[in-house]
Amino acid sequence: MFFEEKDTQEIIKYEDYPYAVYVRVSTEKDEQVSSKENQVDICQHWLEQNNFEWNEDAIQIDDGISGTVLLDRTAMQLILEKAKNHKLKMVVFKSISRLARDLKDSLEIREVLLAHGVRVVTLEEGYDSLYEGKNSMKFEMFSMFAAQYPQTISVAASASLAAKARRGEHSGRIPYGYKKDGKYLAIHEEEAKVIRLIFDLYNNHGYGQKRIVYKLNEELSLGNIPKPQKVEKWQLTTVQRILKNPIYCGVFIANRYTTVKVGGRKKFMRNPKEKWTVYKDWCPKIVSEEEFEKANNRERRLAKKRFTPWNELRGKMVCGECGAKMVILPSYRYKQNGEKSEFNYLKCSAYRRGGKDLCVNHAPIQYKDFRAMVIKKLKSKGKRFKLNFKSDFEERKKKKIKQMKSELESTEKKKKRLIELYLEDALISKEEFQSKRQELESQLEKLNDDLFRLEREEEQSIDISNIQNAFAQLERTDQDLFHAFSVLIDKLVIHQDGTVDFYYNFK
Repeated sequence: MFFEEKDTQEIIKYEDYPYAVYVRVSTEKDEQVSSKENQVDICQHWLEQNNFEWNEDAIQIDDGISGTVLLDRTAMQLILEKAKNHKLKMVVFKSISRLARDLKDSLEIREVLLAHGVRVVTLEEGYDSLYEGKNSMKFEMFSMFAAQYPQTISVAASASLAAKARRGEHSGRIPYGYKKDGKYLAIHEEEAKVIRLIFDLYNNHGYGQKRIVYKLNEELSLGNIPKPQKVEKWQLTTVQRILKNPIYCGVFIANRYTTVKVGGRKKFMRNPKEKWTVYKDWCPKIVSEEEFEKANNRERRLAKKRFTPWNELRGKMVCGECGAKMVILPSYRYKQNGEKSEFNYLKCSAYRRGGKDLCVNHAPIQYKDFRAMVIKKLKSKGKRFKLNFKSDFEERKKKKIKQMKSELESTEKKKKRLIELYLEDALISKEEFQSKRQELESQLEKLNDDLFRLEREEEQSIDISNIQNAFAQLERTDQDLFHAFSVLIDKLVIHQDGTVDFYYNFK
């Protein structure tokens, strides 16, 4: 349902009545029925029919973003910010489903806009806050329908997948070792040989997962086995996933995972086992259930499991050869008296996953020695610098913001000079003045919008308030220094010979 055209022919200029046209498309399927062009065209038609001057700059687009996740939608956040600063008088959108698919978010957006005097117009539902007044029942009702839609789709999709699973039909990515035969899985014999080899080496020949990787890559180089999916070499994580996947003994488990909304964002979570639906004999077996159970025996896994030491430099250490993250690899040996000695060495994660086929073996560096060296280096840096500086990130951000504000100030001066040319010097006509003024005001609005996006998109949170506190924490080496390292260090590039390049978050 759309609004009726007004009788008056007077054009309402954009600068006198600034508005925003909000557009959102989340998926390719969404694009087919509610494309950006379609949404813009409908909103433009209504605006022109109601005698508003059309302005392309009014369009704000969130492209490829779910309507159930408000915090990730920069365009909507910009609209709310402009509303709070009284820079908007109206927001127009095609339907409430474009505004939000979450009831709470939809009502919150409406309340913020109305609280700051912004007119809210949704075309398909025929809602216009200018005429509805305080009656919010219509908006709430359609918001509830919009929120229910993705849940209905999700339930329908789940029911469809469950029906397919009961019939033994497969959907989604085809697991290694299988091929598609119509709607069902069939064994891919060449790949299935590799699956059986992995389980046999692991269960019957005492091979560990990493040793299996080396064996597979050796066979791959000789052309004896096919390569894994999506990557050129076998890796540790690939072997681990195969050993843990019950599909290889003919078992399919549905409803293992779900998504929940936490703090305005979606989070992927594992369901409790009570909610799982297990289908036995769902597809042809590559290994027996006994072989699978043996490989995943809890007591055996606990006996083989090595607990990785706490890594205060996680995410900061990078391999200088391939760029992968460096991780701690625990090792140990026994002395003659039977005493166990543990050694925690730094290894490239790519080398750990695939050995020399993926990267190189670094010179042996113990984590405790590396940590001590990093602390010593940071303390040395701290002595040579005043402790009142900000992080390099903050400096770069500050520089960009300063540049943006300088452009704003320059444009404001041009606007002031324009007024002087018109009112005091009388050097330009009224038409020239109005045209130039509108151009400058558009530039100012765009600069303000860009400044908002810059501040938001580069926003970062740091647990330690400033660099000075981070340096102070280095004096307490017996404590967890993860937060101090996070503030002070950008990355540590570790080369094969053991040399390290330091990159700091400060100048």
